[in-house]
Amino acid sequence: MKIMITGANGSIGRAAARALRHNGHKVFCLAGSLDERSHFEEQGFDAVDGDFTDPASLGRAVRGFDAVVSAASILPSSHDAERLSRERAAVHAMLAAMEGSGRTFLLASDSAVFGVFSGGVATRTVYQETDRLPLRRETYAPASSVHPTIAQTFGSAVNIRVETEEDVLGARGVRGIVVRPGLIYGYAASYELPYLIAVARQRGAVPQFGHGGARQGYVHIDDLGTLFASAVTNAPGGALLHGVTDDVSMSEIARAVAELLGIGVDQLTLEEMVETLGSVGISLSLNKRVASDATRQLTGWRPGRKDLLRDIVNGSYAPRLVPTLDRRDFRIRD
Repeated sequence: MKIMITGANGSIGRAAARALRHNGHKVFCLAGSLDERSHFEEQGFDAVDGDFTDPASLGRAVRGFDAVVSAASILPSSHDAERLSRERAAVHAMLAAMEGSGRTFLLASDSAVFGVFSGGVATRTVYQETDRLPLRRETYAPASSVHPTIAQTFGSAVNIRVETEEDVLGARGVRGIVVRPGLIYGYAASYELPYLIAVARQRGAVPQFGHGGARQGYVHIDDLGTLFASAVTNAPGGALLHGVTDDVSMSEIARAVAELLGIGVDQLTLEEMVETLGSVGISLSLNKRVASDATRQLTGWRPGRKDLLRDIVNGSYAPRLVPTLDRRDFRIRD
């Protein structure tokens, strides 16, 4: 197949591009500049001109491809409604250009659509691929334990992401597929982990919400790339897939970062997590427990890596600590 990928300069897009090429597909990467084009070509990929922030250019870029994998993000923060609205506009432009073609469109979404605030303790519910969304506000943000601004900001962002998923799955004449990755790790990948390490090093203690009981699914970036390749080949139109291998508690992550840096752990309130880490503080305070059994059965996906904590302590994150902080977060207002 001839496949175009948006966001191929990021962790998810790069992993998808490599896995798809390994499976024999002809991979093209969306390039918004001459530097990006040169970078992709140096990696052995072809490039196609287009700007993810310019819907018109995206509509032109997707023509002539058998499949499109959308893995691009405009900003690194995870729960930004304005960012997600712009990403939705980009997806709309690509779907409109592909309407009625029967071609494949695969969207990289996020397991945060099933994010639940629970006071820093683990929830029992593990969400399946077909569980209905969006969750009710009293489910994901109980009024007694979540500041209204945090609940509203998170809920607005999740609603936009869910609507974007629905756009893909309901696109006319398009084989739409959605993949919801868990916490990504490997090769110092993801935004959350490097940012947490950088903040912890600066503060001299690892920030952790409460006792750190909240749990979330995780996946090695290589395994996630393999899932994208399997989905393009094997998943039917309308498939919702979960890219998680296992789940882990925040306290386990915090202890691993503490061991890496030789420091302690600092228990914070949810509001303090947001003030300290911005949107990453929200992401690392949520339960994001999702199952991938149906995904594995449907696509034949067999993830092999479960070494998240070891990778933090003495793997890819050890020699590559993020040197600077990028604060694109919101502030709590009464």
